[in-house]
Amino acid sequence: MTTPPFAFNPALDLPQLAADYARKGRLQVRDVFTEATAEAILAMLERDTPWGIAFNDGERVIQLDRAQSMGLSPADRQRIAMGVAEGARRGYQFIYSLYPLLQSYFDPKAPHSPLFALFEWLNGPTFLDFARRLTGLEGIVWADAQATMFGSGQFLKYHTDETPSQQRLAAYVINLTKDWGRDWGGFLQFFDEKYDIEEALRPVFNAINIFTVPADHSVGIVAPYVQRGRLAITGWLRGDQPPRPIGGR
Repeated sequence: MTTPPFAFNPALDLPQLAADYARKGRLQVRDVFTEATAEAILAMLERDTPWGIAFNDGERVIQLDRAQSMGLSPADRQRIAMGVAEGARRGYQFIYSLYPLLQSYFDPKAPHSPLFALFEWLNGPTFLDFARRLTGLEGIVWADAQATMFGSGQFLKYHTDETPSQQRLAAYVINLTKDWGRDWGGFLQFFDEKYDIEEALRPVFNAINIFTVPADHSVGIVAPYVQRGRLAITGWLRGDQPPRPIGGR
């Protein structure tokens, strides 16, 4: 299989972008990749991604693969929906569709995915050097990744992305949904010390959001009338070491 031609938009002004990032510790860069790169990643997500579902039950994270999620009965789905709603009333809660790219890449039993080539590119010198220069975080060693899709009624409540067991230096979201409506929800929201929304970033096709961890943020709930998914490759730029060497999967 031929590896897609992943590449950044050659018109990017990285020194200016780095200066813009330094003001707030976050930035959305639009038209970040070449058109061919963005279209290739979108095609992978739309054609080849075995979507499952992820949600939490208190502090326990539950991931169901595609077979498990498709095998849920109506009663199971209702039970999960009720549990998610109750959890959201009490505190931190999330639910969205997921393909665990990082886990699948390092699982020898997992079927091959075209996204593995993207994962390797994200961990190559071109992307990692871009991330270090943009953020000023020279300690970035590698990038983990997952494919996510937020559909109607799905959300990710306020959190900071801090995880004691991982050295998450920054988070990134590669947005891959075309023509996302301004009032559809699903915006990446940042909060100030008064809990007001300081900035909300619309999911724009071929745009990457990057922000330094920790940061108070959420993904707003997708409106119930939306019949499309908010597609993205998301993950963290980390300062620890990957589970195993990346390359040649």
